[in-house]
Amino acid sequence: MSFALRLSLAPSRAVAVVASLLLVVACSSSDGSDTGASSGQTQATACEKDTRKDVYTAGIAKETSVGERLTVKIVESTPSPPKKGTNTMTLEIADGAGKLLDGATVSVVPYMPDHAHGSAVTPVVTPMGAGRYDVTKIYYPMPGLWKVTVTVQMTGAAPQEVAFNFCFDG
Repeated sequence: MSFALRLSLAPSRAVAVVASLLLVVACSSSDGSDTGASSGQTQATACEKDTRKDVYTAGIAKETSVGERLTVKIVESTPSPPKKGTNTMTLEIADGAGKLLDGATVSVVPYMPDHAHGSAVTPVVTPMGAGRYDVTKIYYPMPGLWKVTVTVQMTGAAPQEVAFNFCFDG
């Protein structure tokens, strides 16, 4: 009976060993996202290599492409640059002549294109005057590339949008 018991345990131990080896192989980094500490060289992270991202700097701005051109500028972001977790930002919106616009309806939608999902938290936009809009509760639940779409609608005009693409690791 003892012999039969050992035979029945041997396959389960083999399965455990194989599963452990597969886990080690699956979790090892072959995409260059490790730090290369053993070789003394630092390799680029996934976000450093992502060519779709915008490099955040205070004052980054984009222009809408439909109708009357509007410029949406991120005056500041907290944290700076944006990162995983809860963020806030201040937007400044101007028309094509550079006149700051008050009274716009502004929405901000974070979306992770590689995973086809947004955030469970809806950002809150508060008009501050002088063309500025504070945005709170911008929540990025995970690292990776996030497309942040800002939609601006002035009374009687079609909505216009710009998208900022931010990427952050771990």
